[in-house]
Amino acid sequence: MGKKYAMGVDFGSLSARAVLFAIEDGAYTASFDAPYEHGILEERHPYTGNPLPPASALQIPGDYVKALRESVHGVLKTGGIKGEDVAAMSVDFTSCSLVTLDRDYRPLCEQERFRASRHTYVKMWKQHTAAEEAEEITRKAGERAERYGGRIFSEWGIPKILETLREEPEVYQAAHRFMEAGDWMIYLLTGEESMSPCSAGFKFMWTPEEGYPPGEFFAELDERMAGLGEKLIPEERILPLDACGGCISRAGSELTGLPEGIPVAPMRIDGHSSVAALGSLRPGEMTLIMGTSLGMVLVGSEDRPIPGVCGVCYGSLVPGLYGYESGISGCGDIFQWFERNLVPESYKEEAGKRGLSVLGYLSECLGSLKPGESGLLALDWWNGNRSLLEDDRLTGLILGLQLSTKPEEILRALFEALGFAARMIIEEHRKHGVPVERISAVGGIAEKNPYFVQILSDITGCEIHVPRVSQACALGSAIYAAVAAGKSRGGYDTLEEAVEKMGSKESVKYSPNGAYREVYQELYADYRELHDYFGRGRNNVMKRLLDLKKRTGN
Repeated sequence: MGKKYAMGVDFGSLSARAVLFAIEDGAYTASFDAPYEHGILEERHPYTGNPLPPASALQIPGDYVKALRESVHGVLKTGGIKGEDVAAMSVDFTSCSLVTLDRDYRPLCEQERFRASRHTYVKMWKQHTAAEEAEEITRKAGERAERYGGRIFSEWGIPKILETLREEPEVYQAAHRFMEAGDWMIYLLTGEESMSPCSAGFKFMWTPEEGYPPGEFFAELDERMAGLGEKLIPEERILPLDACGGCISRAGSELTGLPEGIPVAPMRIDGHSSVAALGSLRPGEMTLIMGTSLGMVLVGSEDRPIPGVCGVCYGSLVPGLYGYESGISGCGDIFQWFERNLVPESYKEEAGKRGLSVLGYLSECLGSLKPGESGLLALDWWNGNRSLLEDDRLTGLILGLQLSTKPEEILRALFEALGFAARMIIEEHRKHGVPVERISAVGGIAEKNPYFVQILSDITGCEIHVPRVSQACALGSAIYAAVAAGKSRGGYDTLEEAVEKMGSKESVKYSPNGAYREVYQELYADYRELHDYFGRGRNNVMKRLLDLKKRTGN
């Protein structure tokens, strides 16, 4: 028998990347990146060209299908691997990216009568137009003492669905399924519905003990929503992470070029998939996922709800244990905004001369600055606050700007703001009896920007381990795929065995600089004061400005 491979397809915000790993040792073999043809639609409707509401982030579902086809065919060709040498595969996906499907599991936006609707296209994870619906669901859950009696966030599936019903009831009625786009990919591959506790628990208000919220809860939100449960993936198809979600069907084979019968694991949220790649399977192990946003997930031994933490669900990160999800709504997209709008041409030219990215060059510049030297302090709310305030109507802030302020000083303030936010989240876990004992960081920013990781370590006072692993999210998907296959099909029978053989073995360790502790304590105290002043209702100027922008905008 020849060498066997597991494939992970990592669907990010802008592209899908298929990656092949050797099952015997997890060695990276090949990858192929397929960008989404239409990218992210934030300003104009893709069909009508009409302006989209503020906080929109739509995508075209057909772009995912095309990217799946291109990435899988591409990685096989790039790696010189035959389809029959792939023993298993799976996908991870940004979440919640909601797709609305008809009875044939085709997106409603592909029907002529619904092309002009904005509610038939994919509502990305970072679409926040359902903020009012999220507030209403939060209040109702609290009144009823539902399991999710805490804050419901507009990134989740249920607020987005309620928004669709309220604004275009004909779309809601025509929908046979509201699905995570990643679960739809699994259906296209296998012809079977499946969902993991990862997305069901964190994005659709599902718990293993109680299932989805009852129909009467949905009816109290809107009587037309009483039967919503029938439009979601059936609860019996919410499968453990290490289960087999189905096998490649004839249609899946035609789509990808892979042979029929290859086992496919259930989809996981993209950043959460990296937990398996790092071997972070024990309670107290936290993973920072540094991408467009900064996700933070933690493995725990018991259920201890934490105010302001997005959710906790059994079996959502590791089978048999609890998973906690929190995070920071903006990270890479804030850096992208900064580079696009605030960096002078002279910096870009110098970066080009030195063969560095603009962000890389600026990071080297800020490396010579000491904490407090810039005289700046920022709040990191460019894309709202996911944790601990869970409020997407908060906005960014920089204090201390002067005529002498340099771009690298602003960037350092942004780095530090993210560090302060991460520290607050870590401290909140510990305050509620949930240990955080080891922290790992993955993602392109963690790999490419040691200055940012070091600042996070200095501010949090924690060691941060950055694994030497390429494509951690895709590797996590490949590991779970190998478990779905089982030993009889060339994989592994247990997750622990798969992680031992295929998971990351080495990492770079960043340790906090004790000399900076005192200054960062001062800055952190001021950060917390600003955080509570603008974020906990003492001054709602940020929201008033948003309302004014909405009233006066075109």
